[in-house]
Amino acid sequence: MRTNQLQKLTMVFAMTTVIAIVVGYAAVASSSQLRPPTVVVTFNIEQVTADLTERGDAEVKLRKLITNIEDEKKLKFKAIEELNVAIESAADADRGVLLENLDKLKLSAISFQRFAVSQIDIERSLMFRDLYQKIKKSVGEVADENGYDLVLISDNTREILVNPNAKVSREFQVREQIEVKRIMFASDQIDITEQIVTHMNLEWEKHSN
Repeated sequence: MRTNQLQKLTMVFAMTTVIAIVVGYAAVASSSQLRPPTVVVTFNIEQVTADLTERGDAEVKLRKLITNIEDEKKLKFKAIEELNVAIESAADADRGVLLENLDKLKLSAISFQRFAVSQIDIERSLMFRDLYQKIKKSVGEVADENGYDLVLISDNTREILVNPNAKVSREFQVREQIEVKRIMFASDQIDITEQIVTHMNLEWEKHSN
Protein backbone atom coordinates (compact mmCIF):
# COMPACT_ATOMS: atom_id res chain seq x y z
CA MET A 1 0.00 0.00 0.00
CA ARG A 2 2.75 2.37 1.02
CA THR A 3 4.67 1.42 -2.18
CA ASN A 4 1.67 2.33 -4.36
CA GLN A 5 1.40 5.73 -2.66
CA LEU A 6 5.10 6.42 -3.28
CA GLN A 7 4.72 5.45 -6.93
CA LYS A 8 1.72 7.76 -7.31
CA LEU A 9 3.58 10.66 -5.64
CA THR A 10 6.59 10.06 -7.88
CA MET A 11 4.37 10.08 -10.99
CA VAL A 12 2.64 13.30 -9.87
CA PHE A 13 5.98 14.98 -9.17
CA ALA A 14 7.40 13.89 -12.53
CA MET A 15 4.32 15.13 -14.42
CA THR A 16 4.40 18.45 -12.54
CA THR A 17 8.08 18.91 -13.41
CA VAL A 18 7.48 18.14 -17.09
CA ILE A 19 4.52 20.56 -17.23
CA ALA A 20 6.61 23.29 -15.55
CA ILE A 21 9.44 22.79 -18.05
CA VAL A 22 7.04 22.85 -21.02
CA VAL A 23 5.26 25.97 -19.75
CA GLY A 24 8.60 27.70 -19.10
CA TYR A 25 9.94 26.85 -22.53
CA ALA A 26 6.72 28.04 -24.16
CA ALA A 27 6.95 31.34 -22.26
CA VAL A 28 10.57 31.88 -23.33
CA ALA A 29 9.79 30.96 -26.92
CA SER A 30 6.80 33.30 -26.93
CA SER A 31 8.80 36.24 -25.50
CA SER A 32 11.64 35.70 -27.98
CA GLN A 33 9.14 35.69 -30.84
CA LEU A 34 7.60 38.94 -29.62
CA ARG A 35 10.99 40.66 -29.22
CA PRO A 36 11.94 42.41 -32.50
CA PRO A 37 15.46 41.89 -33.89
CA THR A 38 18.15 44.40 -32.88
CA VAL A 39 18.52 47.13 -35.50
CA VAL A 40 22.23 47.74 -36.10
CA VAL A 41 23.60 50.55 -38.30
CA THR A 42 27.05 51.99 -38.99
CA PHE A 43 28.55 55.32 -40.04
CA ASN A 44 31.90 56.69 -41.19
CA ILE A 45 32.97 59.28 -38.60
CA GLU A 46 35.79 60.68 -40.78
CA GLN A 47 33.36 61.35 -43.63
CA VAL A 48 30.81 62.89 -41.27
CA THR A 49 33.44 65.23 -39.82
CA ALA A 50 34.70 66.21 -43.28
CA ASP A 51 31.21 66.93 -44.70
CA LEU A 52 29.86 69.05 -41.84
CA THR A 53 29.08 72.70 -42.57
CA GLU A 54 30.07 73.47 -38.99
CA ARG A 55 33.53 72.00 -39.62
CA GLY A 56 33.95 74.29 -42.62
CA ASP A 57 32.91 77.35 -40.61
CA ALA A 58 35.25 76.37 -37.78
CA GLU A 59 38.14 75.96 -40.23
CA VAL A 60 37.51 79.48 -41.58
CA LYS A 61 37.78 80.92 -38.04
CA LEU A 62 40.90 78.88 -37.41
CA ARG A 63 42.51 80.12 -40.63
CA LYS A 64 41.87 83.72 -39.52
CA LEU A 65 43.60 82.98 -36.22
CA ILE A 66 46.55 81.38 -38.04
CA THR A 67 46.80 84.38 -40.40
CA ASN A 68 46.87 86.81 -37.46
CA ILE A 69 49.55 84.75 -35.73
CA GLU A 70 51.63 84.53 -38.92
CA ASP A 71 51.36 88.31 -39.44
CA GLU A 72 52.55 88.99 -35.91
CA LYS A 73 55.39 86.50 -36.31
CA LYS A 74 56.51 88.21 -39.53
CA LEU A 75 56.56 91.58 -37.76
CA LYS A 76 58.78 90.19 -35.01
CA PHE A 77 61.28 88.67 -37.45
CA LYS A 78 61.20 91.82 -39.58
CA ALA A 79 62.16 93.85 -36.49
CA ILE A 80 65.11 91.47 -35.97
CA GLU A 81 66.27 91.96 -39.57
CA GLU A 82 66.00 95.75 -39.29
CA LEU A 83 67.97 95.76 -36.06
CA ASN A 84 70.66 93.58 -37.66
CA VAL A 85 71.02 96.16 -40.42
CA ALA A 86 71.18 98.97 -37.85
CA ILE A 87 73.91 97.14 -35.90
CA GLU A 88 76.11 96.87 -38.99
CA SER A 89 76.17 100.64 -39.44
CA ALA A 90 76.11 101.56 -35.73
CA ALA A 91 78.98 103.13 -33.86
CA ASP A 92 80.99 100.90 -31.54
CA ALA A 93 79.63 102.74 -28.50
CA ASP A 94 76.03 101.94 -29.47
CA ARG A 95 76.62 98.40 -30.69
CA GLY A 96 76.58 96.78 -27.25
CA VAL A 97 73.11 98.11 -26.39
CA LEU A 98 71.79 97.21 -29.85
CA LEU A 99 73.11 93.65 -29.56
CA GLU A 100 71.40 93.35 -26.19
CA ASN A 101 68.13 94.49 -27.75
CA LEU A 102 68.66 92.03 -30.60
CA ASP A 103 68.97 89.13 -28.16
CA LYS A 104 65.72 90.22 -26.50
CA LEU A 105 63.93 90.41 -29.85
CA LYS A 106 65.19 86.96 -30.85
CA LEU A 107 64.09 85.48 -27.53
CA SER A 108 60.68 87.12 -27.90
CA ALA A 109 60.30 85.82 -31.48
CA ILE A 110 61.26 82.25 -30.50
CA SER A 111 58.87 82.31 -27.51
CA PHE A 112 56.07 83.63 -29.70
CA GLN A 113 56.71 80.95 -32.32
CA ARG A 114 56.41 78.22 -29.69
CA PHE A 115 53.27 79.86 -28.31
CA ALA A 116 51.79 80.08 -31.82
CA VAL A 117 52.34 76.37 -32.54
CA SER A 118 50.83 75.44 -29.17
CA GLN A 119 47.87 77.80 -29.59
CA ILE A 120 46.98 76.47 -33.04
CA ASP A 121 47.24 72.89 -31.76
CA ILE A 122 44.96 73.72 -28.80
CA GLU A 123 42.36 75.38 -31.04
CA ARG A 124 42.33 72.44 -33.46
CA SER A 125 42.00 69.91 -30.64
CA LEU A 126 39.10 71.89 -29.14
CA MET A 127 37.43 72.06 -32.55
CA PHE A 128 37.60 68.30 -33.10
CA ARG A 129 36.55 67.51 -29.52
CA ASP A 130 33.53 69.79 -29.87
CA LEU A 131 32.60 68.20 -33.20
CA TYR A 132 32.90 64.72 -31.68
CA GLN A 133 30.56 65.63 -28.82
CA LYS A 134 28.02 67.03 -31.28
CA ILE A 135 28.29 63.97 -33.54
CA LYS A 136 27.69 61.74 -30.52
CA LYS A 137 24.59 63.75 -29.56
CA SER A 138 23.25 63.76 -33.13
CA VAL A 139 23.79 60.01 -33.52
CA GLY A 140 21.61 59.49 -30.43
CA GLU A 141 18.90 61.76 -31.87
CA VAL A 142 18.94 60.03 -35.27
CA ALA A 143 18.83 56.61 -33.56
CA ASP A 144 15.82 57.60 -31.43
CA GLU A 145 13.96 59.04 -34.41
CA ASN A 146 14.51 55.96 -36.59
CA GLY A 147 14.43 53.13 -34.05
CA TYR A 148 18.09 52.15 -34.30
CA ASP A 149 19.22 50.01 -31.36
CA LEU A 150 22.96 50.02 -31.97
CA VAL A 151 25.09 52.52 -33.93
CA LEU A 152 28.70 51.55 -34.66
CA ILE A 153 31.59 53.56 -36.09
CA SER A 154 32.60 51.69 -39.22
CA ASP A 155 36.33 51.07 -39.55
CA ASN A 156 36.27 48.37 -42.23
CA THR A 157 37.47 50.83 -44.91
CA ARG A 158 40.55 51.92 -42.93
CA GLU A 159 43.75 50.52 -44.40
CA ILE A 160 46.63 49.12 -42.36
CA LEU A 161 49.40 51.70 -42.83
CA VAL A 162 53.05 51.66 -41.78
CA ASN A 163 55.18 54.70 -40.99
CA PRO A 164 58.83 53.85 -41.79
CA ASN A 165 60.01 56.87 -39.77
CA ALA A 166 58.21 55.85 -36.58
CA LYS A 167 60.25 54.91 -33.51
CA VAL A 168 58.37 51.61 -33.10
CA SER A 169 58.79 48.56 -35.35
CA ARG A 170 56.65 47.97 -38.42
CA GLU A 171 55.37 44.74 -36.88
CA PHE A 172 54.16 46.62 -33.79
CA GLN A 173 52.43 49.24 -35.96
CA VAL A 174 50.58 46.60 -38.00
CA ARG A 175 49.56 44.50 -34.98
CA GLU A 176 48.40 47.55 -33.06
CA GLN A 177 46.13 48.64 -35.93
CA ILE A 178 44.72 45.13 -36.32
CA GLU A 179 43.96 44.89 -32.59
CA VAL A 180 41.86 48.07 -32.58
CA LYS A 181 39.83 46.99 -35.62
CA ARG A 182 36.21 46.31 -34.69
CA ILE A 183 34.29 45.85 -37.96
CA MET A 184 35.55 43.64 -40.77
CA PHE A 185 32.50 43.99 -43.01
CA ALA A 186 29.43 46.22 -43.08
CA SER A 187 26.86 46.41 -45.85
CA ASP A 188 26.22 49.81 -47.44
CA GLN A 189 22.53 49.21 -46.76
CA ILE A 190 23.03 49.82 -43.03
CA ASP A 191 25.28 52.88 -43.47
CA ILE A 192 23.69 56.10 -42.13
CA THR A 193 26.61 58.48 -42.74
CA GLU A 194 24.63 60.78 -45.05
CA GLN A 195 21.68 60.72 -42.66
CA ILE A 196 23.83 62.01 -39.81
CA VAL A 197 25.48 64.67 -42.00
CA THR A 198 22.08 65.94 -43.20
CA HIS A 199 20.70 66.01 -39.65
CA MET A 200 23.69 67.93 -38.28
CA ASN A 201 23.89 70.40 -41.16
CA LEU A 202 20.19 71.24 -40.78
CA GLU A 203 20.65 71.76 -37.03
CA TRP A 204 23.70 73.98 -37.62
CA GLU A 205 21.79 76.02 -40.19
CA LYS A 206 18.96 76.59 -37.68
CA HIS A 207 21.30 77.84 -34.96
CA SER A 208 23.47 79.89 -37.34
CA ASN A 209 20.58 81.97 -38.71
